Amino acid sequence: MNISISHSWLKEFLTTNASPEKIAECLSLCGPSVEELEKTKDDYLYHMEVTTNRVDMMGVLGIAREAAAILPQFGIKARLKNDLYPPARPIPAGKPFPLKVAVDQQLCPRFSAVVISNVTVKSAPQKISNYLEKSGIRSLNNVVDISNYLMRAYGQPVHTFDLDKIQAKMVLRLSKKGETITTLDGKRFTLPGNDIVIADAGNRLIDLCGIMGGLNSAVDNNTKNVLLFVQIYSPKHIRATSMTLGQRSEAAQIFEKQPDPELVMPVILKGIQLFKQLTGREQGSQIIDLYPQPPKSKNVFVPLQLIKDRLGVEVSIKKVNSILQSLGFKGFPQVTVPSWRANDVTIAEDIVEEVARIYGYHHLPGLIMATTIPTNYPATNLYLEQQIKHWLVGMDLTEIYTNSMISQKLAEASGYPLSAHLKIKNALSEDWQYLRRSLIPSHTQAFPAFEIANTYHPRPGHLPEEKLQLIISGFTDHLKLKGIVESLFRKLHISATFTPTEILVGKTQLGTIGRVASNVHIADLSVSALTNQSSLYPHYQALPTTAPIIEDMTFTLPPQTYLGPIMDTIKSVSPLIESVTLKDRYENNFTFTITYRNPKSQLTDHDVAPLRSKITSKLALG
Repeated sequence: MNISISHSWLKEFLTTNASPEKIAECLSLCGPSVEELEKTKDDYLYHMEVTTNRVDMMGVLGIAREAAAILPQFGIKARLKNDLYPPARPIPAGKPFPLKVAVDQQLCPRFSAVVISNVTVKSAPQKISNYLEKSGIRSLNNVVDISNYLMRAYGQPVHTFDLDKIQAKMVLRLSKKGETITTLDGKRFTLPGNDIVIADAGNRLIDLCGIMGGLNSAVDNNTKNVLLFVQIYSPKHIRATSMTLGQRSEAAQIFEKQPDPELVMPVILKGIQLFKQLTGREQGSQIIDLYPQPPKSKNVFVPLQLIKDRLGVEVSIKKVNSILQSLGFKGFPQVTVPSWRANDVTIAEDIVEEVARIYGYHHLPGLIMATTIPTNYPATNLYLEQQIKHWLVGMDLTEIYTNSMISQKLAEASGYPLSAHLKIKNALSEDWQYLRRSLIPSHTQAFPAFEIANTYHPRPGHLPEEKLQLIISGFTDHLKLKGIVESLFRKLHISATFTPTEILVGKTQLGTIGRVASNVHIADLSVSALTNQSSLYPHYQALPTTAPIIEDMTFTLPPQTYLGPIMDTIKSVSPLIESVTLKDRYENNFTFTITYRNPKSQLTDHDVAPLRSKITSKLALG
């Protein structure tokens, strides 16, 4: 996530004499990365990258809090001001809220709203407009600018409705498939269903929640009564809707990262204050705040010795306390996590990381390894995998990639029961629900291709076992497929036996070969078995000193005969049979080239004749 803020706006929340250049340098060393410090005519702009786990830094307040903690580590005085997290204040009363409200709290854990009456829509003050424009947000009018100001200043998206355009009530629910909404930017969407929306009494959709408001409830120059709306949504629903519709608004990016629900009430109170300052109007109703299940405070135990061990330096309790307090944490070694960090600080090591980065990674000692670099490389033979790919491409096969996540239909076609597959809890599509256990169902195309990819096998209580498989597919002729596999084995210096369904080296199974749906033949091979059985170089064999006797023999064999067992039968007749290869085939007539050789003495036709007879009789019996 990226954010741009001006130096003048940062100084609204940070008291320091540090120059923009120094602030950018210190932040980059210990906190958010300042990708660029841009000098403008009258200001500086910080263009920053914020890691996705730190949604609290998607506002000026969050950046200022980081700067107030980091700058003192470099000997620079700094103090946070205008913090929105003071002790709880009484919520001002007002007239009854004018709309009926029905909210699904699973979709919206906190729903807050208030009415501002008799507003005059006009241009925002120049100071607010400048802050927003420099931050990359277009200034429109005082009402819309207040909502954008609150989002950028505090990292909490806010929405404003024209109250008079809403019919009687607000119902926050999931959308139905096929419902439509036109958003503020004039785009019309037909919703896929299961999107968080708000409908009014006329069942009109007035808000595509967390993404963009509806055009039919938008604030315009004639608006008199404004509904200020602050809320928290289910992140998975916001993410799914945003990605499905291709609407990546900044509000959506923040909501899908779960901002702090405790920020909602301070922001709505600040919004009421801004409306009073910028429009001269007061609160027109009571604040409605639906928040049935506030999260409990989180405590993490962190021994001081753990911090010393991980940092490799002696650090005092006083120093650790100072760092943690500057970031909003309380207590030590039993640390209370502030609400705005509750989602990303969960274990002791997270606290250690906070201490380490503010202390300064650049202050930690750098030591060269005292021992030799370990050479226990992983078992995966990446070189061999690349070689296999090059060889298969050279045999005129196409490498393809298929998704590791598959549909229920493909999972059921794999030969494993559905319950034996790992199912994705938050699948974005019905086509991506299960982690595959076999590559075969994804490879029923009619052109020769291959893929090397993982299959996933459940291990209760552990991460799934990943098995790397090579699949060669798309052949309608079994013999052509077998020839490709044999050619690959020759490259790998593997001598394998082919049965009607299996490929073996001794008793070790390398994989399977056979026909699947649509008369497509597939070879499914274990990459680890190939790696174990292969050799980079062939075994040395001295050149023979005797000449061979080579002859062709033709046999008529039944249809669908597997040639591997036939050739093995021929070779088993005598150790003098050096090799057997298929030379030609016409219908059911197969011609084999047989090579005879005795490494110790020269063979004669008299020696070969009985072997020829044995071969004929064996095949006749078989």
